[in-house]
Amino acid sequence: MTTESKPARSGIIKPRVKGIRKLFTHQAFRRWVQLGFAAFITYVTIIHVAAGEESSNITASPEAYCPFGGLETLYKYASSGGSFVSHTHLSNLVVAIAVLVVALLLRSAFCGWICPLGSIQDLFHSFSARLQKRFIPVRKFFRVLAQRGNKAWAFLDKYLRLLKYGVLAWAVTGAAVAGVMVFRDYDPWSALINIAEWSLTPGLVVLGLTLTGSFFVERPWCRYACPLGAVSGLLGKLSPVYIKREAEACTSCKICTKSCPMGLQVHTATKITSVDCISCLECVGDCPRQGAMEVKIGIPLISK
Repeated sequence: MTTESKPARSGIIKPRVKGIRKLFTHQAFRRWVQLGFAAFITYVTIIHVAAGEESSNITASPEAYCPFGGLETLYKYASSGGSFVSHTHLSNLVVAIAVLVVALLLRSAFCGWICPLGSIQDLFHSFSARLQKRFIPVRKFFRVLAQRGNKAWAFLDKYLRLLKYGVLAWAVTGAAVAGVMVFRDYDPWSALINIAEWSLTPGLVVLGLTLTGSFFVERPWCRYACPLGAVSGLLGKLSPVYIKREAEACTSCKICTKSCPMGLQVHTATKITSVDCISCLECVGDCPRQGAMEVKIGIPLISK
């Protein structure tokens, strides 16, 4: 009796990138871009703090580079003929427009490549992964935590992701009605760049929770509460750029899903067009099969 062999799946296994060649991967390039923007904001913050009371006349506040400030002040700027909500500037509008244009072209690439708060969350989660790898008690703790909470967390995760749209509506509407940045006191980014003031604020508490949460979940702020990410994700649905998983080359190894910092089920999708995708391309870079994950340009379709 003879048995027929199963046809081999198409797709060539990618060679593992080792040594100095790792510095020339797109993942390494993304890290350098993140580091560059984080260093710039850090420099601006230090110069601003060092200038003290005269800082407004010498240097720009790091808040002047926050794109969400542009969305918060947009209504007042348009309705009053050029006035701004406090703590915002024309530069906020310019940066906001730039981020929205990026979203239309490349989805939420700003979140995945530029946002310093996202970079810090990546750093904290990477540190957590290293601890789990090097220390057995830490690894066992996370393993038990995952086994006991996976089902419950998967249920909560689905609905917690909607929270950022509520934050967006509250922040933008509140700024338009009250004429002040109602979100600023709770904004972890504002707390981070003003941390030199050493004052306990709701934003500092949110920042602490975000960084603590980053040890357990990748990018918790981005997933569940970032209003700028909500806007970028919604506009990104109009982008012609998307990631496609070629089912014929895919072996369903789930490496793409494991590498996704936003916890998307990449290995089950045909087209990755989720509003939560931050265009980091980690799934493309980590996929072991040549041609299984590709960046495409075309008319995007809604897929799960």
